[in-house]
Amino acid sequence: MSKRVVIAHLPWEGKDYLVHTLVEGERPVELTALCREKETLLGNIYVGRVEKLAPGIRGAFVSFAEQQSCFLDLSRVKEGYLLKKAPGTELHVGDEIVVQIQREAQKTKLPSATAELSLSGSALALYYGKPEISCSGRLLPEQKKRLKELGSRMFPELSGGSLPFGVIFRTASADASEEEIRQEYLELSEKLARIVQYGTMRSLYSCLYRASDAVPELVKRYAPSVSELVTDDRETYEICREYLECHDFHDCRLTWYEDQLTTLTKKENLENHVKQALDKRVDLPSGGFLVIEPTEALTAIDVNSGKQLGGRKNTFLYSVNQEAAREIARQIRLRGISGLILVDFINMPEKGQEERLLGFLQGLVREDPVPTKVVDMTALHLVELTRKKIRRPLAEQMK
Repeated sequence: MSKRVVIAHLPWEGKDYLVHTLVEGERPVELTALCREKETLLGNIYVGRVEKLAPGIRGAFVSFAEQQSCFLDLSRVKEGYLLKKAPGTELHVGDEIVVQIQREAQKTKLPSATAELSLSGSALALYYGKPEISCSGRLLPEQKKRLKELGSRMFPELSGGSLPFGVIFRTASADASEEEIRQEYLELSEKLARIVQYGTMRSLYSCLYRASDAVPELVKRYAPSVSELVTDDRETYEICREYLECHDFHDCRLTWYEDQLTTLTKKENLENHVKQALDKRVDLPSGGFLVIEPTEALTAIDVNSGKQLGGRKNTFLYSVNQEAAREIARQIRLRGISGLILVDFINMPEKGQEERLLGFLQGLVREDPVPTKVVDMTALHLVELTRKKIRRPLAEQMK
C-alpha cells in the first residue's frame, strides 16, 4: 500500500494550522495540527531553574521560561546536567538545570520534562548519558544482533566509552543502509554535542534546541518508506528538501504544491478528514458504528451493530467486532488518543470468539509506532488498552 505525507495549511475557526498527515492508500492514518500562533514545546531543550521540590513523588517543578514551568522526574537526573548548583549532592531550589520537554501539557497537568537529553532521526535516536548501543523492542532478534554488531563497528567511540552518548537503533534502521545510518549519526552527534557544550555557557531560560525548527516528526519517521511528501508551506519544503538530500532518500519524491485554483487542503480533503476525526461517531461499512467519548480519566469506545443482522447472528456479530477493531486501531492513532482506553464490543455468545478478537486487536495495534498494549478483557467484558502519552490528542490541538 502506497504511503504519502501531506503537510498543508488549514484555516480553522479563525486560526491558521499546519496539518501533518500520513496517508496510506486513500485514507489518513495520522493527523497532527500545529497552530501557527501557538508553537509546540515538545522536544525543546531549555536552561531551567528548580522552583520547588516534591520529595514525596521524587519530582521537582522547574521554570523554563517566564511564567512557564514543567514537572521533572528526579529519579533520572544526572549530575552532569546541572549548570549552577548549591553545595552538596542533592538538587536544591535555585539550581539551574538543562531540561527537555518530553510531554506536552495535558488539561490541568504541566508539561513533563526529562534531564536525559535526546535527539531523534529516522533510523537512530541519540541521548546524552551512558555510552551504549541498544535497539527498539519492535525489531526482530536477528535484526537487533546485526544492528548491534554494525553499531560496535561503526561507532567504536561509544563501545569504548569515550563519548557520553548512547545510541538507540529505531525500527526504521532495519531498512536503512550503512551510509544512511552513518550520516544520521554524524548529524545527530554533532548537534547534541553542541547543545551539551554550549549549554553551560547560556543564561537562564535560554532555548538550546527548538524542535519546531527541525524536520517534522512524520517526515523523519516515514521518509524511508513513503513515496511522496507534498506541502504548500515554503519553510517546511526547504527543511524537508535539505533533510532528504542529506540522507539520500531518493525514493521519496518531494513536491512543492502551488495551484491558484485549488488549495492543497481542498485537493486532499483535509478539512473533512479533520472534522471526521473530531466527531464522536464513526460509521462502519457494515452499517454499525463507533461512539468515541473522551473523559478526564479515560477514553470510552462503544461498538454498535446498527439495525442490520445479516446471515448467522454469531458470525455477523463477530465480523462487526472485527471491522470495529480495525477502525479502533486506526482511530486511536489518527486522533492521537492516549492513556487508558476502554472498548465495549458487541457481546458474542459463541465460546472462543472473545479470545480470537483480542488476538486480532493485538496484531492491529502492533502497527502503531506509539507503544500501544491490549491489556485484557475485564469481568464486565470491556477490552482495556493503554497507549503511551506523547503529545496532546488532535481534539486539544485544534482548540
